[in-house]
Amino acid sequence: MPNQEHSNTPRILIIDDNPSIHRDFELVLLDNARNPDLEADERRMYGDPARQPISKPAYILDHALSGLEGLEKVRQALAEERPYRVAFVDIRMPGIDGVETISRVWQVDPAIQIVICTAYADYSWEDLAQRLGPTDKLLLLKKPFDNIEVTLLASTLTEKWFLAKQAALKLEQMELLVAQRTQKVLALQRLESPRPHEYSPPPTTSDGTPDGKELPLLLLVEGDAEVCRSLGQSLEADYRVIEAKDGEQGLRQAQETVPDIIITASRLPRLDGIGLCRRLKSDQLASHIPVILLAAKGLEDSQIKALEAGADDFLAEPFSLPLLKARLDNLLRSRRKLHEHLSQELSLLPRELAANQVDAEFLRRTIDIIEGHLSDFEFDVVALAQKMAVSRRQLFRKLKAVTGCTPNVFIRTLRLKRAAQLLGETPMTVTEITYAVGFSDLKHFRAVFREQFGVLPGEYTRKTLGEKTFTPTAQGQSTRQARRER
Repeated sequence: MPNQEHSNTPRILIIDDNPSIHRDFELVLLDNARNPDLEADERRMYGDPARQPISKPAYILDHALSGLEGLEKVRQALAEERPYRVAFVDIRMPGIDGVETISRVWQVDPAIQIVICTAYADYSWEDLAQRLGPTDKLLLLKKPFDNIEVTLLASTLTEKWFLAKQAALKLEQMELLVAQRTQKVLALQRLESPRPHEYSPPPTTSDGTPDGKELPLLLLVEGDAEVCRSLGQSLEADYRVIEAKDGEQGLRQAQETVPDIIITASRLPRLDGIGLCRRLKSDQLASHIPVILLAAKGLEDSQIKALEAGADDFLAEPFSLPLLKARLDNLLRSRRKLHEHLSQELSLLPRELAANQVDAEFLRRTIDIIEGHLSDFEFDVVALAQKMAVSRRQLFRKLKAVTGCTPNVFIRTLRLKRAAQLLGETPMTVTEITYAVGFSDLKHFRAVFREQFGVLPGEYTRKTLGEKTFTPTAQGQSTRQARRER
C-alpha cells in the first residue's frame, strides 16, 4: 500500500521503441540520487557549498516500448485511480505510430497531457490538428531534445494537469451546490404555495431529470445559415433543435449536450461531415448517437465514405422532408426497441448492452467503478460522475441512451443483481446482504428487490435452492434458510 506522499507524486509515461531514449529521460527527470560519502569528501576538500544544489521535482516514471503497451499502462493507471499526468510519445514506432497511439490514449483518458517526440517532420501541425482535433493538451518536442526543455515541460504540464483537475472538481462541487439549493427553493415554494389537489407536477426520474416524455434533442450541423434555419423550423415541432455552423462546433456541442440524434451536412467548414462522423463514433460520450449524413447528389463514393465513417444513415441532396423525418423516426424507434429488449435481460455485460467497442469500454468502466463501491451507502450519481470524469448531465444522457436506464436506476440494478447472486451462492443472511450491497434500510431493500425480481429475497432464496441440481440435507437447508430470513 503506497503512502500518501508516494500516491500524490506525478506519474509520467514514456512511450518509445528505443530503450536508450528511456534512459535519457531517466537521467534528465530522475537524476536526484545522492552519495553521502562523496558529499563528505567534497566538504573536506572544498568546504561547505555556498548554496544548496537545486533539487529536481520528484516523478514516478513508467516506460512502454510500443503504443499498445503504453495504451494498456494508461488503462491500468486509471483502474488503480493513479492516472498519468503527462505522456512523452515517439512519433515513429512499429505497430501503431505515435499519432494513432495518442488518439487511442485520449479515448481512454482524455485528461492526460501529451508531448510528441520527433526527429523528422512526419506530420505537419495541420495534419496533427486534422487527425487529433484542436486541443490544449498537445505539445511538440524535437529530437535530440534539450534537457532543460524536457525538465520544464514535465514540470509545467504535470502542474497544469493538477490545476485542471482541481478546477473540474470545484466546478462539479458548485453544480452540486446549485442543484441542492435549487431543490430547497422549490421545496419551500411548494410549501408556501400549495397546488390544487387535482394538479400533478410533470413526472421526473430519481435523478431529477424529466422522464423522457420531452421531445428528443436533435443536433443540426450545417454551414449554410439559410438551409440550417429552414431545416430547423421544419423539425422543431417534433424535436428540440440545437444548431452548429461547422464540424468543430458540432463536435463540441455533441460532447457537451449528448443529443439523441445528429444530422450533419457533408461539406462543412473546418471539419467536414465525414471527419465529424468519424470523430463522433470514436468519442466516449458521443459514440452511441445516431448520425444522418447529408451529401450533394452526384458524389458516387459519398455513401460508402459515410458508412465507413460510421454514419447510421445517408441521404443525397436534394431530399424530401417527409423522407428525412421517416429516417429520424426509424433510428429513434430502433433505439427504443433495443432498450425494451435490454430491460428484460438479467445480464449487464457491456458487450451485450453496447452497439460498439467505444460504448462497451464506457460501460465496462462504469460497471467496474460501481462494483468497486457496492457496499458504500453514500456512493451515488454525483460520485459516479466524478469517477468517470464527466458531468452529471453527460453521464445521465450517455447511460440513458446506451442502456435505457438513468444512472440511479443503473446503480441500483447492479446492487440488486449482486444481492441476488449472494442470495443464491452464499450463506449470508438477508440483513448481511442488504448492507453488503449498499442499502442502509432493510425494508427499502426488500421493496426494491421485489420490484426488480418479482419476489421477496427469502422467496428468491427458496426458488434458487429448489433449482439447484444437488440436494442438501434437510437439516442443513433449513438452518441456512432460517439464517437467510433473519
